[in-house]
Amino acid sequence: RWSEEVRFDSIDQQNALGIIDRWTAGLYFEDFQEDTELLGDFAAFDTTYETQTFSVYGQVTHIFSKETRLTLGLRGEYYDLDTVVDYEDDSLDNNPSFDDWLFGGKIKVEHDVSNSSTIFASITKGYKAGGANIYPSLEPSLPTSYDTEDLWNYDLGVRSSLLDGALVSQLTLFYLDRDHAQLRSSSGDGIKFTYGTTNAGDAEHYGAELETTWYINENWTTSAGLGLLDTELDTTGDDLACAPSYTYNARIDYIADNGFFANLEVVASDEFYEMNNPDNREERMRSAFTVFNGAVGYRYEDWTLTLWGRNLLDEEYEKRVFFFNNGTGDKRFGNPADPQQFGATLNYSW
Repeated sequence: RWSEEVRFDSIDQQNALGIIDRWTAGLYFEDFQEDTELLGDFAAFDTTYETQTFSVYGQVTHIFSKETRLTLGLRGEYYDLDTVVDYEDDSLDNNPSFDDWLFGGKIKVEHDVSNSSTIFASITKGYKAGGANIYPSLEPSLPTSYDTEDLWNYDLGVRSSLLDGALVSQLTLFYLDRDHAQLRSSSGDGIKFTYGTTNAGDAEHYGAELETTWYINENWTTSAGLGLLDTELDTTGDDLACAPSYTYNARIDYIADNGFFANLEVVASDEFYEMNNPDNREERMRSAFTVFNGAVGYRYEDWTLTLWGRNLLDEEYEKRVFFFNNGTGDKRFGNPADPQQFGATLNYSW
């Protein structure tokens, strides 16, 4: 992988360029190549995946007043993909390629309601470049290549800093509209089981995110976050994979003046689908979980000793879920998440 970026930024002051108070402009180039060789008793093949990306981007900010700011951004990109799949059976070789011009941008308005609160709204046009599924003997459900996904993201939110900056929070409401959504699915049996990407039509996401941190005093800090999400694939009405309807986390930290420290956190998620395959969806579901982690330790000069525990209540859930025929018919296979663990870590910094 080789990349290079040239970027220019204005001095952070008003009237940097007429009505433009701050600006950024740049060029970006990347060349990436990945070669893979698979050797085995059942199959042997070589693949080459090479991409080149050239981008031009810019962003400007206009300060209407001490309280109100407007930011505009644009990005143009040329993306080129070439692949080679060399299989022992020449009839199964495929060498998909793809190239496209991609354009994105954003407009964002921020307004300080008071010294402690800011409201903001933004519209963002994004994209995900098309690509290729480079695997020999793909199942018909997985194409050798797929097209670019375009998306529009709409945000509305508020940031606040209360109690003289001790309590910092942000609430964001969002809606995401995806055209030609790139969705990940699985296909194949036994050693031919693989993952691939398809354009599955249009999709929608909407929800809310809340995060807050409270610096109680010099020794105590607590933080929490909550995410709510609803998704839908327009063509089927199905929920999308890897999109739990809720996630939340909370954490409390204590740091003593004498070097002692401790923390406790909880991380939770609703159940969600592993893959976007339309069939046997319930068999592709990961379980909901609530996991507690904690640590205590001591710092002395450049040394830190930490005694830690993960998954303290030994919650059972899946880290991955698979559903395919491994020789005995279609079955669900679950990869268990890490069980309850305890350990110690000694660090030295210099």
